Amino acid sequence: MKEESLMRVIGLVTMSVWLSACSTTPMFPPTIMKDVEANTFDAKTWEDQAYHPSSAAFVPHKVELAGEIIRVIQKPDGVVILAEEQPLDTNPTSSQASPQQDGAPWFAITFKGAVEPSLLQAGNRLTVVGTTHRAGSEMLGGAPRMLPHLMAQCLHIWNTRESEMANFSYYGGPMGHHPPEERTFCLEGSTAGSSPSDSQGNVKKASGGS
Repeated sequence: MKEESLMRVIGLVTMSVWLSACSTTPMFPPTIMKDVEANTFDAKTWEDQAYHPSSAAFVPHKVELAGEIIRVIQKPDGVVILAEEQPLDTNPTSSQASPQQDGAPWFAITFKGAVEPSLLQAGNRLTVVGTTHRAGSEMLGGAPRMLPHLMAQCLHIWNTRESEMANFSYYGGPMGHHPPEERTFCLEGSTAGSSPSDSQGNVKKASGGS
């Protein structure tokens, strides 16, 4: 009887985990993820082209990348986000600090739409889907720096900076785990025709187009 009860409990737990996985809302619309080069894109070659330009014809690629916001440059038609590349499989909602990469490459994300200013803070984590472009110059510390560029269709941003601050009291003691606010922003003019939504699926409008 004890073995039967144990097997029943294990079965219920397994079913619960399976249902939870099935009910997880995708980060980006399926139409946005169509044709994304998940395993064939050579990110290092793209990044190296920023510092060692080639006379060969540039071939754009549709990719998904993750990063940590370093700086945000406001533009009349949107924003340019300078980010340090992070592993795609890192979960920024984890209570543990995200692993730091020594010498991780930087890249620039151009998003021609509106993003809530509270999310555009240095230290916040993001995932982006977009098309690679040739390297371009961006101002960093008063000096231009050549960076690989990505024209974004969708952004998913976690407000990890405020979440980390909320996890501790003013006296340095832990206050428990506070999951970061997160939002998804997609261009209206993208093939998905989608709008930004929060982690609960509440839809918000974004201006701009690709």
